[in-house]
Amino acid sequence: MSHERYIRLIDEMIVGDVPALEWNELHRHLVGCSSCRARYDRVSLAERMLHGGPQALDTPSASTLERLEGAVLGASTPRAPAWQRAVQWFAPTQRWAAGVAVAAAVVVLLPFLARSPAPPRKGASEFQARGTQTHERTAGLRAFCIGDEGVTARCLRTTQLRLTVSNGGKFQRVFLVGFDDDYNPKWYAPRPPETGSVAAPDGVDQQIGAAVKLGVNHDPGKVRIYALFSDAPVSTQEVEAAADRLRETGRKPSQIESLPLLRTDVIQKSLVLDVE
Repeated sequence: MSHERYIRLIDEMIVGDVPALEWNELHRHLVGCSSCRARYDRVSLAERMLHGGPQALDTPSASTLERLEGAVLGASTPRAPAWQRAVQWFAPTQRWAAGVAVAAAVVVLLPFLARSPAPPRKGASEFQARGTQTHERTAGLRAFCIGDEGVTARCLRTTQLRLTVSNGGKFQRVFLVGFDDDYNPKWYAPRPPETGSVAAPDGVDQQIGAAVKLGVNHDPGKVRIYALFSDAPVSTQEVEAAADRLRETGRKPSQIESLPLLRTDVIQKSLVLDVE
């Protein structure tokens, strides 16, 4: 099954329309896919609320038990059509209070379900928060500015910068570097005297390097931050040469989503930080 179909199967858990054999395959996929596993956890919570009310948050729903039984026995019990199950759910025998609680829970949960990455549209930019799918390997980059009261919407020079990456594609190495529009480099990971990519963590939103004090090496203005994902290390010398080529074009780093590296094995993700 394609990754998009796994996402669809997870969403269909809400109405229980996942055949046992497909659920078994989905379960195997979840072992190695952290983004799908996070989506599954959220949908599973919503499913329990829908089928059992708030008191069922800590117990598997009937549909979950049915899928488990079917996966173990190799067959599933015949089930009523989806429209019939919907009628049964909204029947007067359901407790009104539980229905209100479930409706409220779904309203709360829907924004969390929407946060999971959707399949990229054809022609869409590949430089998006949490990354997108490129050649069947995914990666992402996010930036957070931290002030005295936590994450702030503005990246003031009095705040700290923290960078996280998502490595669904299981790349071995990652190199994080920034350039302002005067082509001055900001070495995030590795930091001098290290001169090669650092080990790329597995998972979603994993912090890379230490927090950066923006007031130390960042002037007000735009900074383009690049995350270079690869299996073979990328060297500082390669990054500096790419910056020289970019300077020769006359275009500012804030306008360029990818560094002109002379390699085809590197997947790049980037974002623009506006330092005030």
